[in-house]
Amino acid sequence: MSWEGKTMRSVTSFSEKKGWFNAALFRKNLVRFWPIWAVYTAVLFFLLPASIMTSFNWGGERIRITAEHIYAVVEQSPAIGAVFGLLAAMALFSYLMNSCSAQMFHCLPIRREGLFLTNWLSGLCFFLVPDAVIALTVLAVEWTERILDPRPVLIWFLAQTAVSMFFFCLAVFCGMFTGNILAMPIFYGIINFLAMGVRLLAEYVLNVLLVGYAGGSGWYERPVKWLTPLYHLSDLLDDYHYTYSEALGRWIYPSEGPAAAVGYCLVVGLALSLLALEVYRRRQLERAGDLVTVGWVRPVFQYGVGICGGICLGLVIYENFLTRFGPWTFILTTAVCAGIMGFAGRMLLKKTLRVFADGWKGIAVMAACLLLLLGGARADFFGYQRWVPQASEVVKAEVSDIYSAPQDDGNYASYVFTDPEDIAAVLNIHRAVTGHLDEIELAQRLDASNWSGSEYDQNGYEKKTNIRMTLRYTLADGTVEERSYQALPVTAEALTDPDSYASQIQALLNRTDNIRAAYFGNVYISDADDGVQMGAISADQVQVVGASIYDTVEGGDITLGAEDARKLWEAVQEDLDAGRIGRRYLLDSRERAENCYISDICFSLAWVQETVKEGQSSASSVSANVTITPQKSAASTRKALEEMGVLDQLRDRGPLEEPEVRLEEETVRTDA
Repeated sequence: MSWEGKTMRSVTSFSEKKGWFNAALFRKNLVRFWPIWAVYTAVLFFLLPASIMTSFNWGGERIRITAEHIYAVVEQSPAIGAVFGLLAAMALFSYLMNSCSAQMFHCLPIRREGLFLTNWLSGLCFFLVPDAVIALTVLAVEWTERILDPRPVLIWFLAQTAVSMFFFCLAVFCGMFTGNILAMPIFYGIINFLAMGVRLLAEYVLNVLLVGYAGGSGWYERPVKWLTPLYHLSDLLDDYHYTYSEALGRWIYPSEGPAAAVGYCLVVGLALSLLALEVYRRRQLERAGDLVTVGWVRPVFQYGVGICGGICLGLVIYENFLTRFGPWTFILTTAVCAGIMGFAGRMLLKKTLRVFADGWKGIAVMAACLLLLLGGARADFFGYQRWVPQASEVVKAEVSDIYSAPQDDGNYASYVFTDPEDIAAVLNIHRAVTGHLDEIELAQRLDASNWSGSEYDQNGYEKKTNIRMTLRYTLADGTVEERSYQALPVTAEALTDPDSYASQIQALLNRTDNIRAAYFGNVYISDADDGVQMGAISADQVQVVGASIYDTVEGGDITLGAEDARKLWEAVQEDLDAGRIGRRYLLDSRERAENCYISDICFSLAWVQETVKEGQSSASSVSANVTITPQKSAASTRKALEEMGVLDQLRDRGPLEEPEVRLEEETVRTDA
């Protein structure tokens, strides 16, 4: 027979005409990798049937106990699936990570699609069969106890199988891009958290470059969540509130979360599987052993390592050693680190240290682009730092995180304003702040270097400090904008200027209604679920159970009875209405020291809280404690305390020493 004029077909091309499934390879996978599905089955057995049977010994309603155990395991499905999905993918596709194994498997009389489908179905059996066995075992346990309730078991079975297969598909997808078995779990972890990691990295960088940055508007939260599978699935399967229906005579279990999780896993898992198959069909077998096997992904990996690694390394160096030199130092450091990490990524791809001669141009362009990007953000081309909304755009303004003296329950208060006059006052403060960005940025850098920013006069009174302030606007179009200032310099001189932001902030805090809100704004509001409306509570509805005076002249505490506590409460309310108590101070100044006592009054309060949920009203007893520092300007409070014979027990603040003097004395004692 003559072979002249004919071309011999390769084994690979010949195999492409063979079947889509190989039963022998399928059986071999089940036998060879039995420890994976066996351990998976054992873990689920101890989490479900064994745990349920053990819990019966503790008594209680058995059908409820069973449901609690099942839903507890549903919440753990993402963690279990993430681990075993990766292990199954690494085992079934490990032949692609070795040149000899890859060549041998692809010489078999089966097309690549057949190899992929056979291994994919093997992975499906690794999870589907154990899940079915565990589900049937749980149903058998329920049947023997005469508490058969298949709905929670079905929810768990669908959720566990879908989640495990999703992570298996994700791991297979990652494995198609690498020829190194050790790189596969690294790529798998990166893909799982890439979106959230990039988001956190971007926000950290912008926080360094922009004064007042407090995160984005939140439009990207949903995409980031969807692109972070482990977080998204954990969130969907994490919150369950099952209730007992008297009308139906059975427990009602939610299914929205599991249904959404199963749908997400089916759609995204199928898409990942099809993409993985397409990459597998074009995979070069000669790349087995390489870190990245797909040509167009190699530069993505190199520059991805350069940019992300450079930013991370630049942040670490800047935050630990270069903070005092400012953001431009961070930008230059990051560009240099990006170049270094870019060469490191190229070395990993080339598996050699000789990468400088032919790789420096692309890395130089990458570093220059990063330099321009960060420099543009620093230059604030979009006006983020100086943006202040128009009063007509703002529906609600919130102010929080401001520390003020004295140190009672009003020192860290949150204020919510909807009145146009109050909103205008907040906007005026914001405009004044944007006029001192350089000063604020310097204070923030020093504050990050553990410099407190506090300065004192010769009598020991504070004349300068740094405060925090967060502004949050709800605009008419529904968007929310936030600015957060970590260190606003406040000086005694600025407090005398009515146009300064420090003076305006202190004036805002000392409005009568804001003083009351600082102490009681959060007291009459308890945590509520969605759909719960809290009844309005006024001071007249509050019952004063008792009161105590702490840090007295004699060093002990004074406890007042309910009658005296009520009289003192009424006196405090009079002073609050008249603006004679609760005055806030941004500086620990002489005025603050002369007006405020050191002693504190703590009221124990109780009231009935009415809640409305799903059209049904209910009432419950609520209690809280409120601590107020008495002030010498509070005439009604002082009179009530005098009538009770305890006014003399309030501790006054003595003269302060200069901090430098105290430091010298401490140094002398230390040397001695």
